Amino acid sequence: MIEYTYKEGPWAETAVTLVVRKQDLDADLVTRTLSLPPASVRRPGSDHRDGVSPPQDGLWAFQVHDRMPGGLSDQLRTLMDLVEPRSSSLAQLTSQGYDIHLDLFGFVGRGATFVLAPDVVRTAAVLGVPVTVTTSVSDR
Repeated sequence: MIEYTYKEGPWAETAVTLVVRKQDLDADLVTRTLSLPPASVRRPGSDHRDGVSPPQDGLWAFQVHDRMPGGLSDQLRTLMDLVEPRSSSLAQLTSQGYDIHLDLFGFVGRGATFVLAPDVVRTAAVLGVPVTVTTSVSDR
C-alpha cells in the first residue's frame, strides 16, 4: 500500500488567459475587434536576437488573474462572461488566420489540484477554441 505524505491543495497564483497569435499580428485590430484591452502584447518578430531562430509570432492576451473563491473555475467563468458575447468577433479573427486559445495557468506543487464547474466547461466548449493547461513548478 502506498502512503502519501502530502495533502491535496489548490493551485496557487492562477490565471485564465484568452490568447491570440499570428505571425503578422495587428494588436490594434484585435483590440478593436474584441473591444477588450489587452493585458499584454508582443509584436511579431520581437525577441528575435540570434538571427537563426525564426521570428516569434505576435501575441495579444487578455487575462483574468484576480484571486477568486472558486479559483480557476471562477476565473474562467469571469473570462467567459466577457468573451462569450464576442464569439462572432473571435470567429472573424479566426477566419483572418489568427490562432486563438484559452490558457489555464497556475503554480503547482505536490498534490495540487483544480476543479472546473461543468457549466463553465460547457460554456468554454461552445466558444469552440482550444483550451490549454500550463503549470509552473517551484522547488522552493
